[in-house]
This record gives sequence, structure tokens and C-alpha cells, in this order.
Amino acid sequence: MFVSFRSSRRGWLLACLTLLALTTSKAETRHIHVLKMLDNENHDYIIREGCRSIDFGVGQEVQLLKHELGIDRVLEYNITGANFNLDYLDKVLNYEMEYQERDIVILVYVGHGFRDPSMPGSLPKLYFNSYTQSVALAEIQERILDKKPSLLLTIAVACNATVENWGIPPPYLPVNDVPEVVGLNGRNRREDTYRALFAAEENYTKCIDLVSADEEFYTFISADGGIFFTEVMYTLQEALSGQVYAEWDNICRAITSRTTERSQRKGLQQQPFCRYFLRINPVEVSVKSEPGDRVPSPCVQAARGLRHDQRQELRDLRRMHRQVAQAARQRNMLRPDRQLLAQQQAVELEQVKLRHQKDYVRHLQQCR
Repeated sequence: MFVSFRSSRRGWLLACLTLLALTTSKAETRHIHVLKMLDNENHDYIIREGCRSIDFGVGQEVQLLKHELGIDRVLEYNITGANFNLDYLDKVLNYEMEYQERDIVILVYVGHGFRDPSMPGSLPKLYFNSYTQSVALAEIQERILDKKPSLLLTIAVACNATVENWGIPPPYLPVNDVPEVVGLNGRNRREDTYRALFAAEENYTKCIDLVSADEEFYTFISADGGIFFTEVMYTLQEALSGQVYAEWDNICRAITSRTTERSQRKGLQQQPFCRYFLRINPVEVSVKSEPGDRVPSPCVQAARGLRHDQRQELRDLRRMHRQVAQAARQRNMLRPDRQLLAQQQAVELEQVKLRHQKDYVRHLQQCR
């Protein structure tokens, strides 16, 4: 049977377009949100350098995650430098960090950590320059989980021992020697492994806690990020290259054993806390106030109502943006055009946030 060159060429083009459609259909409209709380202006040189190294290492992994999942946007929130305080953290969590149910959230903390005698659970408190400016890591996680992301990955490099002298900052233990893990690379990563580990589960949030110190243990930090962080990066690189650690449970066990063994070889005692679990997203129910409860003033109630409406408007806008981006992918829009669309959506989102802030400030001024 004779087939013309023109018809065979049309068939080849059709096959290419079909392959392109299948490839783009695997790309995602989720966003990645990276909340970085780094004590990068600490008076101690090793802590500052550790923050810099960890910031760089996490940034590399996030860009690889973005590329492998086909995600267009990474949003960063930096609780660092002059903004390393609870007021700025509250502002980010309450308003700036607007995300949808399927988004990925990565939480990173590097700094002092501690426990007090009344603390429940295995996670430490995070120290923002004073004990009065401290907050439980579990509380931050709960505030993030309330918005039902698809995955919350926590990396915390901090001590977790009970404080005995409240007149001085929590202690830390430096180790400033040659790192055993010299460098990491992004080659030979497997897309199928990324999609398995970072897949969105219906009505669930994947929670991965990677904390450098278990209860009553200290963290040994160094200029390269420390024993724990380098083992986190090394194990993730192996897992995402399709090697033996194909599940989060296995990754957690590998990080724990490697950190412990490497610490012991150096004559140190560092026991990390690593766990993976699924959080069932709760159904929201209204709670009636009991007699005697403190009733907010009408001004405070109005401000809360305004913020509630603004957050709903942002959620609706993000949902519309997601639908538009998904439709663009289905139409096989070229990647540069999709990137331009994502930038336009980001500008629109920032303009709405600015309008919201002005309206909120104007409301407070009228309340006075």
C-alpha cells in the first residue's frame, strides 16, 4: 500500500500533538508555598551560615519540584532579618498566605528551639529572639492545616530540650568541621516518583515532619546546615531518583538512622524526630458561644467580618485563576504564553490584596 509523504507527515504531526497533549495534561495547576523562618541575623556566625546553606538547599529542591510537577508558580514568605518576629508571622499566616486546598506548603525553620515542662507532643517551641516571642511549631502547623493543603512538609532545624535557665537564650551546639555530604545535584530525577510522593489525596493532607531533634535532644548545627539537614537533602535526592526510599515512611526512617549513625561516629548524641501521617480534613461546623464568653466589640466584629469576606474573595479569585490555567493547558497553550498568563494572574492577585489592605486600614480609622 502506498502512503504519500504529505499524509505521513500529517500523521507524524498528529502523533506529536497527541503526545504533547498527554504530557501537558500531567502538568498541575497547584502552587507551591514556601514559608521560611530563618534566624539569619543571629549574632552567631555558624547559625547565620547554617541559615544561608539551608535556604540555598531548600531553594534548589523547590525549583526541581516545580519543574518535575509542571507547576507554574512558587510563592515565598520570608520571616527573616528584621521580619523575624511573631507579628510578621501572624500577618503572613492570617492574610498573605492565601492558598487553595490542593496546594503544596513547605515550612522551614532554622534557629533556637526549646521545650517547657508543660509542653505536650514531640515538636519544639520556636524562639523568635525572646521567650515571650516564641510559639509552638505544632500551633503554626495547625493554622496552616486549617486551610487544607494537599501536602505540608516541615523541615525544622532547632533544639528540643527543656529550658532550665530562662535568663539566657536556648543553647545550641555548633559543629564546624568538614561536611561529609559535599554537594547534591538534580540529575536523574524521576517524574513518577515526584508524582507519587507529592500527589494530592482527596479529603486528606499529607503531613511530613522532619525535625532535627526529638524530645530532650539538642541539634548540632554547622555552616553547611548540620548533620541532620545534609542527611535530609541526601536521602531526598536518592528517593527522588527512584531508589529504595519510595514512600515517606521509608524516607523518614532513613533520615533518622543516618543522622543518628553519623552523629555517633562524631561522638555526638543527636536523635531527630521524623514522621509521616495523613491528616483527615475536618468538616467545618459552627460553634455557639456560651454565656459569659467575652464578646468582641462591634468594631472588632466588623473588622473580622471584613477580613472574612476579603479572604473569601481571594479564594474565589484563586479558584477562577486555577480554572483559567487548566483550560489553557487543555487548549495546549504554549508554555511562554502560560507563563505570561501566570504573571498576569499574580499581578491581579497582588492588586486585590493591596485594595483589601487599604479598605481594612480605612475601616479601622473610621472605627476610631
